[in-house]
Amino acid sequence: MSATSVPFVTRRLAVLTEGLTAPFWALWIGTLITKAGAFVVPMLFVYLTQARGLPLTVAGAVAALYGFGSLLGTVAGGVLADHLGRRVTMLLSLVSGAVFMVALGFATELWHLAPCTFLLGLTADAYRPASQALVADIVPAQHRLKAFTLQYWAINLGFSFAALVAGYMAKRNFTLLFLGDAATTLVLAGIIFARVPESRPQPRPRAQAQGSVFTPFADRVFLPFVLLNFGVVLIFFQHLTGLPEDMRTKGLSTQEFGMAVATNGVLIVLLQPFLTRWAAQVRRSTLLAIAAALTGLGFGLTHLASTLPLFMISVAVWTLGEIIFAPVNASLVADLSPAHLRGRYQGAFGVTWSLGAMLGPVAGPALIEATSLKTLWVTCLAAGLAIAFVHLTVSSRVLPAASPAAESS
Repeated sequence: MSATSVPFVTRRLAVLTEGLTAPFWALWIGTLITKAGAFVVPMLFVYLTQARGLPLTVAGAVAALYGFGSLLGTVAGGVLADHLGRRVTMLLSLVSGAVFMVALGFATELWHLAPCTFLLGLTADAYRPASQALVADIVPAQHRLKAFTLQYWAINLGFSFAALVAGYMAKRNFTLLFLGDAATTLVLAGIIFARVPESRPQPRPRAQAQGSVFTPFADRVFLPFVLLNFGVVLIFFQHLTGLPEDMRTKGLSTQEFGMAVATNGVLIVLLQPFLTRWAAQVRRSTLLAIAAALTGLGFGLTHLASTLPLFMISVAVWTLGEIIFAPVNASLVADLSPAHLRGRYQGAFGVTWSLGAMLGPVAGPALIEATSLKTLWVTCLAAGLAIAFVHLTVSSRVLPAASPAAESS
């Protein structure tokens, strides 16, 4: 490395770490470790059908229980984070999630598999709103977009590694997947216990701190923002059903489908860190509009794809949308929520993803059967552009352009 490049690297590291405290980096390292060991969820359906021999329809119903548990867990985790604290909620979620992870790995009968799957979703996803509320607590407002971007990058880097290892391990011993996943989950719990302090703001007087699980859904600014995100999420989850079906009808194999979807993780890992600085300089309603348009366009392009490279290009387009909207959304939720209700607001926002994971794979096939694959992709394109238009015309007037601290500086 040349002498002139050293100051540049030093300045870039200083910009990257500015405003991010030791507890944040401890949580970031723990997140990377546990996501690198997140072997089970991507392989859950395969486990239920191949290792436990459940029929496809029964396995689908059992897998849906994970999504239902995730929905309830996300809401419960937000409420607990506000009442009990962020740290204790995360620890309860991680430790209980590890227990049910191991229990599911050793379950053999349907009456064991079904409740363990539901309880795993319930306990594991209670962690998410508490962790996001903690990041919002400990990171200054002007640095939250960067913090959530780095957190999202760590999640995807870990998942990329986990997907490769899970496929290799599943061929040899499924039980090791569950044990490894539980072990890395407990590693994160240990890091939080040792290095991450409680961050919940001091409770306000009762008259000021009133709020329930429904409070975020009565917020006239927050609710439209959540509904628009839900629309993008429904489009996004068509990669689980519509995309493989389209590739199958055009003569491509499941291996080629895996290669196309792998484009998503690779691009997130490569591009996410470099987009942080740019995103911080753009109005957030504009970022959301760009993300919605790219998501709709990417899935719309699927109709025109006929070869693996063309499918990979369509995946790359909607991946750019994902790279933009995920951290921007997380920072907006933090800024729109009262400090004493951050957990509930993060939980309410997480519901859009849980519902999307449940309804998206149902809505897509239903539309395909009623009409055609072309109709699905045209609908995705139209919906993405419509959501982008609403962000440009409505969200631009009601959502904060940047973080409150950045606006006042």
